[in-house]
Amino acid sequence: PIEIYTADRRVVGFVAARGRRVTDLLREDRELQVWQPTTTGADAWTDADGSGEWQMVESASVLLAMPPEWRVARQLRLHRRLQRVALTIGPFSVTGNLHLSVDADGTPRPTELYAFLPLTEAHLLSTSDPAFEHVVSVVIVNASHVSSMVPLVTLA
Repeated sequence: PIEIYTADRRVVGFVAARGRRVTDLLREDRELQVWQPTTTGADAWTDADGSGEWQMVESASVLLAMPPEWRVARQLRLHRRLQRVALTIGPFSVTGNLHLSVDADGTPRPTELYAFLPLTEAHLLSTSDPAFEHVVSVVIVNASHVSSMVPLVTLA
């Protein structure tokens, strides 16, 4: 299951991941296939196969995506420098841990290299109607829609 927010709708369904991470799907594909979606907000769907079972969401329109929790085997984990950040994206305020890639000399790689940024241990606050609050293990943020980002505390 996945929960997706665009500027004008909320989509809940199942993503066709084909063995890939949702972050990679959003970065590499123009559209995200969602199976049996339910939505609130505007009905600007593209029916992927004509059956109504699969719908397409344009990756560029995604503000936030909350994928299912997925734990990588310990030996496969990439160790990253964590930076606690607070950001604003559309009607959302998000606080979470940004995982920074580090170059060979120990310098954090700029986050503007990535279109979609995964944040862990995230707290989301929506000011839209209805307002709500979520605490999630991972939220993927579309960097092109972020209006402000402030570093908070550097972690390990």
